[in-house]
Amino acid sequence: MTLQQSGMVIDRNSPVPLYYQLKQQMLEKIEKGEWKPGDSVPTEQELQQSYKLSRTTVRQALAEMVMEGRLTRQRGRGTFVAQPKFQHDPLRHRGIGQYLLEQGLMPGWKVLDERHIVAPAEIAARLHLPRHARVYCLQRLRLANDEPIGYLVSYVPEVLAEAIDRSALNKGGSTDYLKRLPQMGDHCIERSIEAVAAGEPEAKLLRVKRGTPMLSIERLIVARDGTPIEFLRARYRGDRMKYQINCS
Repeated sequence: MTLQQSGMVIDRNSPVPLYYQLKQQMLEKIEKGEWKPGDSVPTEQELQQSYKLSRTTVRQALAEMVMEGRLTRQRGRGTFVAQPKFQHDPLRHRGIGQYLLEQGLMPGWKVLDERHIVAPAEIAARLHLPRHARVYCLQRLRLANDEPIGYLVSYVPEVLAEAIDRSALNKGGSTDYLKRLPQMGDHCIERSIEAVAAGEPEAKLLRVKRGTPMLSIERLIVARDGTPIEFLRARYRGDRMKYQINCS
């Protein structure tokens, strides 16, 4: 994308900070579709020379857009328009896969590991199990157009694991593999969401740098009689996902 094509103008008489003017005009190009996901944007040097801006001003504009997930930097290649974040509204009781499809992305799964293990103390407590109880542990990647966007680890009490539908591990929603369980006929879900920094395991799996902002989601599925069915912990890339809750 050349600066001649961009049509951006900086007003030095405006009270609006120069970096913010630059940022807003670049965002406008993205929102209008003139700069599409994957397009390269002008380099720092090009922006400095064309608009007579300082290096600090240009860097501040670009850094904020990277932090907000609108641009992405690739070492040795440059700065590019980022892929848009997909939105998920948990109150609408629809799976993330449906939202991905609506936004033109093909959902998918990759099973990393499944095994029976002795439950860590924290997991045993969440599932109301005694110490040293065994659980079924499932690790998967959530994919969008074959790109990993989420790392999910699920724990199910071993006594319930025989009813798991293993044919559903690579398709459908995150709970489809549990649908054969009688307890899933009448259940409730507890969910918590918080911002975290990517640790080493998820950073490598999701192809981001360690410390990258992530959305951490914990979900506990409980039968109406109070019996825990599944505890899940997920990490989603902060640059690819946002939660949007609509209340009416």
